[in-house]
Amino acid sequence: MTQSTATQTKWIRKSFIGETKLPVVYEPKEEREVQDLIHWVRQNQKEWRDDLENYGAILFRGFPIHEAADFQSILFATEEKLGEFYLGTSPRDQVVKHVFTASELPPHYPIMQHAEMSFLDNPPKLLFFYAEKASETGGETPLTDLREIYKEIDPKIKEKIEHHGIRYRRRYDGPSQKARFSLWKTKRWDEMFGTTNLEEIQKISDQNRFHLDWFGKDSLTITNEQSGFRVHPKTNTIAWHNHSQTFHYQAAVSEVWKIFKKQKTIRSFGVAALLTLLTTIKRILGPESHDVHVTYGNGEEISAKEMKSISDVFWKHLVAIPWQTGDVLIIDNLSVSHGRLPFTGPRRILVGWSE
Repeated sequence: MTQSTATQTKWIRKSFIGETKLPVVYEPKEEREVQDLIHWVRQNQKEWRDDLENYGAILFRGFPIHEAADFQSILFATEEKLGEFYLGTSPRDQVVKHVFTASELPPHYPIMQHAEMSFLDNPPKLLFFYAEKASETGGETPLTDLREIYKEIDPKIKEKIEHHGIRYRRRYDGPSQKARFSLWKTKRWDEMFGTTNLEEIQKISDQNRFHLDWFGKDSLTITNEQSGFRVHPKTNTIAWHNHSQTFHYQAAVSEVWKIFKKQKTIRSFGVAALLTLLTTIKRILGPESHDVHVTYGNGEEISAKEMKSISDVFWKHLVAIPWQTGDVLIIDNLSVSHGRLPFTGPRRILVGWSE
């Protein structure tokens, strides 16, 4: 059920879905062309930015946004400095300039809650999603207010992060490995850096405080550290801001069993059971066997119990609204996390971001 807010602006109606105020929904009160929305976004910067800082995300729903070029035009209308260089782990394909597929991971595999590229010194400020094709079932992009997560995380975990920060380790195969089986589908380092020029790779790594360790024929391990929290440059609010939910080996297990309780399908049960088995094997093999790994900044392991408590807080605040084809979602990446629930049927979500 949609509840109206007190604020309305010309031909755009603002509302909420259910009881949550994440996101605030913008809908047209009358039939309009996509150019009208593009013009409105460009001319009403303060209004939508104020709402974004307040609520953390805006969902544009019911507008005639039919293709990637329409989405791209909305990105340009924000007048943000749009990003193209993606130093993350998820496989993506470019569609048009500044517009990419959100992820090429298999539909049965969930993507845990995270702030985009939170392991970088300068992660994206804003994220933009476009539902070119909504899936038949599932496939939501859940949101969580990271400001609330920061307030409710176990104080002992928070204290460790405040003192030591977070340390990340990512391991990549090189161009000599044209194809390999990987449950996580971590892309090769030449795909991530967009080059095989080692001097250029070192330059990019120095800019991002990446420590590089080469091993084997052309494999690479990247290590770096971050604070684990972020202070918003405009609102001065503090948010939980790290990739522990994505990089910790135990996080996926906590996630898939919660998804099974939500979806109650045979497939979600099978994925949860299989991932539990694989995680047990990974725990036996030890941290060095993991393609991605996260610890406290002093090297202390984040325990499975601690990881579960983090996951529980996220799911307490998680909002999962089904996509409708044509939706556009803007997220304040310094305040709100996102993920992906498993889905069935064709689904195509496009993404852009600002630097």
